[in-house]
Amino acid sequence: MSDSRNKVLIGLGSGRSGTASLTALIDRQPNALCFHEMNPSCAVFSGNPQPHINAVSEFRKLLAGGDRARLSIDYARPSSVKTYADLQAMPQLTLIGDIAYYYLNYIEELFELFPECVAVCMKRDRESTVNSWMKKSAINRWPSLWLADRLKSWLTRTPFYTEYNYWQEHDGSQWQKDPVWDSCFPKFEASSKREAIGMYWDYYYLEADRLEKKYPDRFRVFDVRDLSDPDGQKRILSLLGIAEENMVFGEEVHLHQS
Repeated sequence: MSDSRNKVLIGLGSGRSGTASLTALIDRQPNALCFHEMNPSCAVFSGNPQPHINAVSEFRKLLAGGDRARLSIDYARPSSVKTYADLQAMPQLTLIGDIAYYYLNYIEELFELFPECVAVCMKRDRESTVNSWMKKSAINRWPSLWLADRLKSWLTRTPFYTEYNYWQEHDGSQWQKDPVWDSCFPKFEASSKREAIGMYWDYYYLEADRLEKKYPDRFRVFDVRDLSDPDGQKRILSLLGIAEENMVFGEEVHLHQS
């Protein structure tokens, strides 16, 4: 078994909330490595914990000195492929994890099965999160491609999509469906996509608050501004069991604007 001081990090947040910057902070630490949305193709927001149980089981074996090649990743994601390559080159590993919003409904089961698991949940204010998701879920095109796609849509009598909508059930006539990401979000009955994203934020952090109260030593919600502050970074790294003298602090957090 792995050393009792070794940790598996499960990072969370609604998305558009500093999770990529959290990944960068963890990667700066000695003997630490963190994925960001390592395998979304196998994830659903609720109903099937097995992909996540498999991932943490593999992390545990790596911490115990197991074969670094034995890890399931989504090879369609360049960031996962790069992190996987970095893993092969590490001489020692004491902290490993993955950060993705779709872990939320599986925390209790993961905590029960894996005592080395700790969870960091990032939180950004509701309005900024909603606005950022609205921009992120838009389908942007170069002007020439916009005209070509618009003409193709008219000629073929097929929808001309300008947005995804991961937060509502729909038939694909208004919003483009996505075979990977649609299943990674919960769905809400709302009068608009913007309202549904707001309901998602409300749901996400109500559940996160409940988990923090239930597991105060293993689950913690941090404001995104903590990533821009050395004291905030220190609180995050302390939860992961990193000694203060070994902490490496990062630069100011980069918040996604698109």
